[in-house]
Amino acid sequence: MPQSSVGGRKAPAGAVPFRDRQQEPPRFFCAQCGQEQYTYDPPAVAGLCPQCRRRNRQREENAMTLQEMSVEYRAQAQVLQGRIEALKQTQDTLDHGAARDQMALRIQTLQTIWRETRDLAVLLEHYYERGYRRNARYTL
Repeated sequence: MPQSSVGGRKAPAGAVPFRDRQQEPPRFFCAQCGQEQYTYDPPAVAGLCPQCRRRNRQREENAMTLQEMSVEYRAQAQVLQGRIEALKQTQDTLDHGAARDQMALRIQTLQTIWRETRDLAVLLEHYYERGYRRNARYTL
């Protein structure tokens, strides 16, 4: 077996020449993004590359429980209810038939959105309670 020289010196008999990292096969592929991971990359945990782990951790930190979300839904339902009341007062002052009809359609649409928002707030409040199925429209 011929000996290779490195920097003018002779390498030991069992020495391997520098390896070509481009020829090295990937150690694994990230399960989430599919990116190739090599032996010189930071170690993977649960089959995920460091970037995907960081991204998942940030999602978990910013996550909201369904009960917290129900509070937001209730607040939005109150905003919608206030807007509906304001539109009803405006509708009472209108004289024209077409304008009143258009306002009535707008109020009807907002009432539908308000009702669904309110129903979803109740559903989210009781989501974690076992056996809660009081609304047939939103069965889980």
